[in-house]
Amino acid sequence: MNIKVFPRLTKCTFHRYGSSGDVQKHDAMCILPINIVNEKIYIFLWFWFYFLAIISFIALVYRVITIFVPRIRYLATQSRCLSNRDALHSVCNQCQIGDWFVLDLLSKNLDPLNFKDVILDFYRRLEGKGANGL
Repeated sequence: MNIKVFPRLTKCTFHRYGSSGDVQKHDAMCILPINIVNEKIYIFLWFWFYFLAIISFIALVYRVITIFVPRIRYLATQSRCLSNRDALHSVCNQCQIGDWFVLDLLSKNLDPLNFKDVILDFYRRLEGKGANGL
């Protein structure tokens, strides 16, 4: 496959002093074992970079979907939250994308019980804000 890129055999020319003292050239076939190793590393990296490209594309599509579809944001947050659905639904509907992103990061890094308290406190503040007109 990569014989032209990583040749395994090549022609080598050795210069030796002959019996009369002059320089003689000897041609031989040389094996290049480091190129065999380099070829294996290259093939591994090629597949690894394709794998990373596919995973990055999937993550990018997920992020675009969460930006444009509020229902997916709610479902993603609900999967990591133990609070009641009405409070979470209200918080997700009243949040902008930046606010939701911070909540998403909190949901990933907090214990579910602590995140439930954060959502309930946020819900109470949003409900109080709407009632007081602040």
